[in-house]
Amino acid sequence: MTDTAVPEHPHDADGPAATSGPDPFASEFDLSDPAFITDPAAGERWLSGPRPVCRGKFADGSDIWVATGYQDVRKVLGEPTLRSRPPGDSHRQSMLSRGVPEDIVDMFDSTLLTMDGADHMRVRRLVTRALSARRMQALSPAIARVAERLLDGLAAEPEPDLIAHYAHPLAIIVICELLGVDEEYREQWREWSETLAQALRPDPEQFAPAVRGMAGVTRKLIDARRAAPRDDLISELVEAQEDDSERLNDDELVALAMVLVQAGHETVRNLIALGALALLQHPDQLRLFKENPGIGDRAVAELVRHTAPVKHTFRRFATEPVEIGGVTVRPGEAVQVVLAAANRDPAEFEHPERLDLTREHNPHLGFGRGAHYCLGGSLALIEGEIALTSLFDRFPDLRPAVDPAEIAPRYLLAMQRFPVLLSPEEEK
Repeated sequence: MTDTAVPEHPHDADGPAATSGPDPFASEFDLSDPAFITDPAAGERWLSGPRPVCRGKFADGSDIWVATGYQDVRKVLGEPTLRSRPPGDSHRQSMLSRGVPEDIVDMFDSTLLTMDGADHMRVRRLVTRALSARRMQALSPAIARVAERLLDGLAAEPEPDLIAHYAHPLAIIVICELLGVDEEYREQWREWSETLAQALRPDPEQFAPAVRGMAGVTRKLIDARRAAPRDDLISELVEAQEDDSERLNDDELVALAMVLVQAGHETVRNLIALGALALLQHPDQLRLFKENPGIGDRAVAELVRHTAPVKHTFRRFATEPVEIGGVTVRPGEAVQVVLAAANRDPAEFEHPERLDLTREHNPHLGFGRGAHYCLGGSLALIEGEIALTSLFDRFPDLRPAVDPAEIAPRYLLAMQRFPVLLSPEEEK
């Protein structure tokens, strides 16, 4: 959207005569409209349609700017004057308006996702150090063992579901392994994590107990690791509390652990499920994936670009006027970026609609960019490669048990089910 096509800002126009045709600031990207979330056409419009910056609405009904073009999204993610922390108490009020209880709001009002500047760098530095390459590589054998065990279970299921019996449990087990969540709590955390995944539109009666339960267990784990450290992420972060220069208080540690659980498992769950579906829908690429294990890194990066396990980021708020894609975002206004659309922008990617596991130019934004680049991006790639390789090695004849159109995800909803057939004999 350029200044010559539309007014710089809605209230810059001199009344109805200032533009002709449809209102260019109509709220088409409307997260407050349930139909937008469940209508597949709405999502497809943002993946394949025009790429100007336009107006929209957030889940609480507030106005936002929406950026979908690759260069616009890239600028938003790297722009230092756009902050994650909403102005004033708007973040708190937004959660309260969606029915989140006040004590839960307090817990989520200042997390890594809504921190900026020195506080954000302090916490992020600690987590980055804990999520070292050594720790990630050390997890690979454990991930492979988890995958094989779950695949054994998948084969024993009378009606195997790739999400319920493989993608979801693998993702939550690995993140629990990383954090150091004891076995006795893992099934409960799995249930809580499913509830927390609905944070955009939470059911207060389910959401609040899940948050309180996970927070309570996390505090128990913090106390236990303080008394007897282990080789896990919680122990390492507790140890960092002894460093006064970068001290994390227990409330910050609890919030951080919960954010890592939610971000870490939901992204991987979606990557495995969507990646498997995409490969099954592109037999030539699936054959390439099976026959060329050396392309694993590149292949999974392309699956991230093509399937968009994370569709969009959290809002960014302007602290001063900033130009994005020909419009001026004013102080206090919010910008939402659609990663799924940016990663299919034909101005950046040749034949973006194609799944091409050999794609060489792939500067995808699937894990974001800049200060808030996904901390677990490297782990997600490792998990995705191991999970998909193990899956198709074990079940080379795997295929959907239903028409893919029945299970394909709606725009903002993850795939909920993925019934599969594991062998040719099941066709009889």
